[in-house]
Order: sequence, then structure tokens, then C-alpha cells
Amino acid sequence: MDKRKSRTALDTAADKLREIVLAREPGTYIGREEALISELGFARATVRQAARLVEREGFLAVRRGNAGGYFASRPDSKTIESIVSMYLSMMEVPPEDVTVIATALWVEAMRKAAHAPHNVIVEKTATLVERTRAVADDAGFDEVRELERATQDIVFELADSAYIKLIFDINVAFSRRTYQGPAADDVSPEHRRFVQSWRNARLMEFGALIQGDPELAAIASQYSRKVWARRIRARFQMKAEQEVPD
Repeated sequence: MDKRKSRTALDTAADKLREIVLAREPGTYIGREEALISELGFARATVRQAARLVEREGFLAVRRGNAGGYFASRPDSKTIESIVSMYLSMMEVPPEDVTVIATALWVEAMRKAAHAPHNVIVEKTATLVERTRAVADDAGFDEVRELERATQDIVFELADSAYIKLIFDINVAFSRRTYQGPAADDVSPEHRRFVQSWRNARLMEFGALIQGDPELAAIASQYSRKVWARRIRARFQMKAEQEVPD
């Protein structure tokens, strides 16, 4: 019973502290510990725990020294991605579910990107198109992944949807936790076929964007994500098999 009461007090204190922080601009001085104790109305131990919790969430900054104290803050996208992806890992979410959501988000981002002004699309994608065409069949996975990330940045910029990008990046962060490990098969025939398929799919996406055709962009992006997801699963399974002890 006491433990439940303590947890409820902590939740309430943390909620009140978040309200105080969100009512002020980032960087605003909130006060020292004594001020928080007075404003929140909880015991020192509870206030300290609440402050640590809200600080970990990125809503509170702590500065030491004579001019120190608590300051309002805001979590950046990297903090959110890390926290949520860690939570998904704790929930043991199947990677396949995350792949499905990431694909749906990417398709919608491509649709929205295709609505951007034609001259902007051409300007933003010109360099990427040339880099993609120049990718050799024997290109390593790291080279392909670098271009994949660069393309994602441009497409989300064209789509002008911070929300879709954030949720997509959370899925990517989770995938990095799940599918981690060095490349082991950059020279295999399977990898070469992947590079060829990926390059063709990506050029189809760019073509759809340049044509300003949202539906064609959606079709091309579905194929592109299928190629990418299939390769990621294959690499992960290969790594897992290699790590099985004899």
C-alpha cells in the first residue's frame, strides 16, 4: 500500500512539474530545489525523484553552481527516438510489425513529397539521382545505407511533415537496436542482386517524384521498401545463424 501511494505521489509531482515546464519557454529559470518543493507541495525525496524523471525525459535541465538550478527544456527528436525505441524493445515488439509501419509511413511521405513544386523536387533530388545511378553492383552495404539515409532526409523535407518523419525515425532507431552488427556478405551474389534492385527501385521513386505523380510514387516506394526490408531481414538472419554456437 505504501509503495502504491509513493508511486502515485511521484506521478502527480512529475505531472505538475511538466505543466510548469511546458508553460514556460525553453531555457527559462524554474528555480532551485526549495522553490520546487514549495510549488509542487511534495516532500523533498518525491520532488527529487520527479525532477530526475522529467530531466530524463528532456523537459528539465539541471545546472550546478551558484547560478544553477532547474531550467525549462524540451526533448529533441533524438531523445524521443531513443526512449521510444528502447520501450519498443522492452515490449519485445516483433521487428516485422515495425517494418510494416515504416513502410506505410514512407509511402505516405513519398505521396506528399510528389506534391512539392516541380522545380524544388528537381533541385533537391538532382545530386541524389546522379549518385544513385553511379552506385556499382559491388557497392558495400554501408555505401547504400548512406544514400538511403540521404534520400530519406530529402524526401521528408519535400513532404514537409515533421510528424511522419519523427515516427519513421523512431522505427529506424528501433531497427538499429534489432538489426545490429557488421556486414558479413558484401561480396555475395545475393548482395549484388540487392544493390541492383535497390538502385532500380530508388530511381523509380525519383522518377515518380519528378513527374509529380503521387500514386506512382506510392507504388515505387512500396517496391523500394520491400527490397530494403527483404535485405535487412536476410542480413540479420545470416548474422544470427553465424552466432549460433556449435
